[in-house]
Amino acid sequence: MVDKWTFSTNGVSIMGRHGIPVIGFGPGKEAEAHAPNEKTLKNHIVTCAAMYASIPLTYLSELKK
Repeated sequence: MVDKWTFSTNGVSIMGRHGIPVIGFGPGKEAEAHAPNEKTLKNHIVTCAAMYASIPLTYLSELKK
Protein backbone atom coordinates (compact mmCIF):
# COMPACT_ATOMS: atom_id res chain seq x y z
CA MET A 1 0.00 0.00 0.00
CA VAL A 2 1.27 3.46 -0.84
CA ASP A 3 0.10 6.18 1.50
CA LYS A 4 1.34 9.09 3.57
CA TRP A 5 2.49 9.06 7.17
CA THR A 6 0.87 11.42 9.65
CA PHE A 7 3.98 11.50 11.83
CA SER A 8 7.52 12.72 11.32
CA THR A 9 10.85 10.92 11.05
CA ASN A 10 14.49 11.96 11.08
CA GLY A 11 14.21 11.99 7.28
CA VAL A 12 12.80 15.51 7.62
CA SER A 13 16.09 16.67 9.13
CA ILE A 14 18.21 14.85 6.54
CA MET A 15 16.26 16.34 3.66
CA GLY A 16 16.05 19.81 5.19
CA ARG A 17 19.67 20.11 6.27
CA HIS A 18 21.43 18.27 3.49
CA GLY A 19 18.99 18.27 0.56
CA ILE A 20 19.11 14.47 0.32
CA PRO A 21 15.85 13.00 -1.02
CA VAL A 22 14.25 10.69 1.54
CA ILE A 23 11.50 8.10 1.39
CA GLY A 24 9.78 6.38 4.28
CA PHE A 25 9.10 2.69 4.00
CA GLY A 26 8.48 0.09 6.64
CA PRO A 27 6.38 -2.81 7.83
CA GLY A 28 3.39 -2.66 10.12
CA LYS A 29 0.48 -0.35 10.64
CA GLU A 30 1.04 3.29 11.53
CA ALA A 31 -1.59 3.14 14.28
CA GLU A 32 0.46 0.47 16.05
CA ALA A 33 3.90 2.01 15.47
CA HIS A 34 6.01 2.58 18.59
CA ALA A 35 3.16 1.48 20.84
CA PRO A 36 3.04 -1.12 23.63
CA ASN A 37 0.94 -3.40 21.42
CA GLU A 38 3.06 -2.97 18.29
CA LYS A 39 3.16 -6.02 16.05
CA THR A 40 4.18 -6.75 12.48
CA LEU A 41 3.40 -9.68 10.23
CA LYS A 42 6.44 -11.74 9.26
CA ASN A 43 5.65 -11.49 5.56
CA HIS A 44 5.65 -7.68 5.87
CA ILE A 45 9.16 -7.82 7.37
CA VAL A 46 10.36 -10.08 4.55
CA THR A 47 8.86 -7.74 1.94
CA CYS A 48 10.51 -4.73 3.56
CA ALA A 49 13.87 -6.48 3.76
CA ALA A 50 13.66 -7.24 0.04
CA MET A 51 12.85 -3.60 -0.69
CA TYR A 52 15.66 -2.34 1.57
CA ALA A 53 18.06 -4.53 -0.42
CA SER A 54 16.72 -3.64 -3.86
CA ILE A 55 16.47 0.16 -3.52
CA PRO A 56 20.24 0.85 -3.41
CA LEU A 57 20.89 -1.74 -6.11
CA THR A 58 18.32 -0.10 -8.37
CA TYR A 59 19.79 3.34 -7.64
CA LEU A 60 23.33 2.17 -8.40
CA SER A 61 22.26 0.49 -11.63
CA GLU A 62 20.68 3.78 -12.75
CA LEU A 63 23.92 5.64 -12.03
CA LYS A 64 25.82 3.29 -14.34
CA LYS A 65 23.57 4.11 -17.32
